[in-house]
Amino acid sequence: MSARSPDLQQLLDRTAIQDALTRYYHAADSGNRDLLRSCFTEDVRAHYIERTPVSGLDALMAQIPLFDKLASGAMKICTHFMGNLRFLHLAADTAETETYVLAFLVVPRAGADDVQVRSFRYLDRWARTGEWKICARVLTLDWSCDVPATFASALSQRVKNLPDHMLS
Repeated sequence: MSARSPDLQQLLDRTAIQDALTRYYHAADSGNRDLLRSCFTEDVRAHYIERTPVSGLDALMAQIPLFDKLASGAMKICTHFMGNLRFLHLAADTAETETYVLAFLVVPRAGADDVQVRSFRYLDRWARTGEWKICARVLTLDWSCDVPATFASALSQRVKNLPDHMLS
């Protein structure tokens, strides 16, 4: 097999990192803990907003309340939109990125639901460990607001696959 050109390898690496970020947001929105875990190295270091910085994947997962909130009904649904993705550094086996994200979190309130809108930035350091994974993360909150929801469906009501009748 011939060696890839540096430009082609850089494009492949950028695409793989963007795919890993997309997998992370999909895992958060679908409540899939295992898929979310797959985005990080075992020795990840992370600092999420006002939480205590942690080291290790188990410590990080224990600090993410999203899954428990979805399971308990304290949050009905969440939707993350990945915006600007900037590569600050990309080398053979390391990278650094800054990603802007909007998150919409539907939470039940007496009488009606509220939507919490959050603008985050994820500052990530990446390591190639067979595949690209996040090895260090800082999550910042840039702004937030809460608004009443006029419509929200429970996570269980979301369509997750194309119906059989659409496949033929």
